[in-house]
Amino acid sequence: MKYPKIIINETKFLNNIKVAMQICKEKKIEVLAVTKGFCGNKKMAELYAKAGIKYFGDSRLENFDVYSDIKGHKQLLRIPSLSEIPDVVKKCDSSLNGDIQTIKTISEYCILNKLKPHKIVLMIDLGDRREGVLPNETMKVVDEIIKLKGVELIGLGCNFGCYGARIPSDWAMKEFVDLQHNIENKYNLKLTHMSGGNSLSLHLVWENRMPKEINFLRMGFAMIFGTEDMYRKTIPGMYRDCFRCEAEVIEVDYKSSMPVGEAGIDAFGHKPHFDDIGDIKRIILNIGKLDTAFDAMYPRDQDLKILGGSTDHLIINANDSKINYKVGDIVTFDLDWTSLLYLFNSKYVEKVFEK
Repeated sequence: MKYPKIIINETKFLNNIKVAMQICKEKKIEVLAVTKGFCGNKKMAELYAKAGIKYFGDSRLENFDVYSDIKGHKQLLRIPSLSEIPDVVKKCDSSLNGDIQTIKTISEYCILNKLKPHKIVLMIDLGDRREGVLPNETMKVVDEIIKLKGVELIGLGCNFGCYGARIPSDWAMKEFVDLQHNIENKYNLKLTHMSGGNSLSLHLVWENRMPKEINFLRMGFAMIFGTEDMYRKTIPGMYRDCFRCEAEVIEVDYKSSMPVGEAGIDAFGHKPHFDDIGDIKRIILNIGKLDTAFDAMYPRDQDLKILGGSTDHLIINANDSKINYKVGDIVTFDLDWTSLLYLFNSKYVEKVFEK
């Protein structure tokens, strides 16, 4: 058996998807499954579809190619660049947008190529300061979109947490749906796709604080890790351990905790800090920064302490562990978003599915 690997428990993951869908269904909210964390892994998209997901979102157009045969609405989550527009309208049913020039270019492309209007979800920046139109500029931008024949405005979207770590608030969500009402009243149209954020917004649903107008949530984290971003507590009925990483011990030795010699910079241009705690039992694993993020890896043997590593090595202090690790032994880790993303993206990490 090859290592390192990331192991996906299908039964637990399917359960998490269904629990999330049920929580949202009770409030008439559709779950749009965010697939970007799986870096184009088709099996993961198939699991979403098996659970009943009908809306899929990704930030990389190449990933849509992998599961193009899976039925459902495909939405580009990262606002498209001008160079991507031909692929966006070909591969996606809708896209999130925050720049009027991009929207105009999409319209021009669709008209020029005699294509049906591309569906637009206009992103509103409610404070996180990533993508989107500011609320006080929204009506002006919508005025321009409405005049375009090559696009169709189907709704509004907002995002929290990903850049500015802002938490969705009641006043922000009220401002969001007020914009919806203003647009619908002015143009006598119905916005059918009100996307009220990501997993960070899920707590608003079960706390009965989510406005009734919100009918979509873009969700990845909550279903993957069985927690929501606000409190980082386990969601009732979900599993936190759907995913785990296993790596193999390739060296065991006792060495000083302090490197010897004049200090320079490491392989990544940083000057690391070391605490002198004498000689320690060190184990080296066959996984490195090329494959994962060390600060988002959590050994299930809680007596192990990650010291650091390099491109291809992970170095651990095993001094306090009750396990006598030997070369060839396997160390298991729980994960967070960053480590999961890197592990799925690494071609050197095997992806293993278990029931």
